[in-house]
Amino acid sequence: MAISASVKHDIRLISSTFVVVKSMLLIITQLVVKQYDTSSQLLFTSPHVPPLLNYVLSRLLVWDTVFFIKVAQRGYVYEQEWAFGWLWNGTIRLVGDWFVLPCLTVLYPALAEGESDDLANKVGSIYGYAIAAVIIAHVGHYLAVVTLYLTSCNIEQHIRSKSSDDTKLPSNGSQSVFPVVSALLYIISPGGVFMSAGYAESLFAFFSFLGIYFRETEQYILAGLAFFMCCGLRGNGVLWGIIFLNDLFESAKVRNWNKSIAVIVGGSLVGIGFLSGQVYAYFRYCPDREWCNNTIPLIYGYVQSHYWNNGFLKYWRTWQIPNFLFAFPTWFLFYRSYQKYRSVPRLRPYVIVEMSMFVMSVLLWHVQIITRVGTCMPLVYWYVAERIFADVPEEEGVAENQWSFKGIIKRARDDFTRHEGLWEVRYMVTWIGVQAVLYASFIPPA
Repeated sequence: MAISASVKHDIRLISSTFVVVKSMLLIITQLVVKQYDTSSQLLFTSPHVPPLLNYVLSRLLVWDTVFFIKVAQRGYVYEQEWAFGWLWNGTIRLVGDWFVLPCLTVLYPALAEGESDDLANKVGSIYGYAIAAVIIAHVGHYLAVVTLYLTSCNIEQHIRSKSSDDTKLPSNGSQSVFPVVSALLYIISPGGVFMSAGYAESLFAFFSFLGIYFRETEQYILAGLAFFMCCGLRGNGVLWGIIFLNDLFESAKVRNWNKSIAVIVGGSLVGIGFLSGQVYAYFRYCPDREWCNNTIPLIYGYVQSHYWNNGFLKYWRTWQIPNFLFAFPTWFLFYRSYQKYRSVPRLRPYVIVEMSMFVMSVLLWHVQIITRVGTCMPLVYWYVAERIFADVPEEEGVAENQWSFKGIIKRARDDFTRHEGLWEVRYMVTWIGVQAVLYASFIPPA
């Protein structure tokens, strides 16, 4: 199928913007001189590679990425490592073994001949998995941006049928800018540096958007396969099963049995994706661990609660207030997109998934992770894209020099109302820069 000139132009714009933003984030992380925690520096100390490579990796691969690349190197050893998705670690190992490590051994032969650790793993192999994690994160983010662009092209008719009166998007058959603006916004997603630094979020978002794309074209088995991959990457991928429950109800209501069967098969794949790792862990550890006797013996929930302190209101402590402040703008975007799209029938299951994630992040999770975990929700970017075109200029005749407290608050509220989309873009741009500095310094949020 021929690709139109307008689509080619959009992809070129998306690609060039992606490269610029990613380059800036990489530079920012490398400008950080001192780290609060130096555990990553202990991994990258080989004299067989350029010192610059050790420096770059030690600042780009911190926090959970240390776990990711170690599990990819030697498999699951400690029980708490089961908090991380088996597919993400496996993908890092696959790309590392088949692509990165062969290249590294050609460039630095001495790296492959180095010492082994206490588990008989080549110390030099950690470089291969570290670089593989960064490559996959970048590729996953780019694919997520392009897939969101394509999905936005399909979903726009449902959005604009609800809100065409308050947008300036073209409606005369000309090429709409809504999809490309949505994609450009995703490049500056609040996930920021986490979409570059070896986390699973970017690949998770790609398969999430791919599943939504297939759902919109009613290819439910392919959608189920995409969401199966999500479940292997992150446990919260199981929330995408809500889409299949919604569509099963709708198809059964009109007695469309062929569609119902396809929806059931696709939804079953989501369940299989979530349970596969849990079943494997059960047969590996049980009956010797305490969680094996739970009513639903899932290792994931136990590990999250026992080792990572996730649970109902466990994070509600006064010293966590800064992390709540970090999370608030993302919660605000979730809420605003919920207000906008809750009455759009085609988007209703996405709204339910988004609000389920919102409630879980407030009550159960380490709240600050919503800035990166929430990157799989397209409603946020569709909402901000629409708001940009709904912004209106300041009205003439507004009184100046209103310096009373009430006057300042009113002017600020009115300005935000008129230019909400612009303020949200400003937040995204500012936040990803600040976040990159905090991340590379090993300071929350993470």
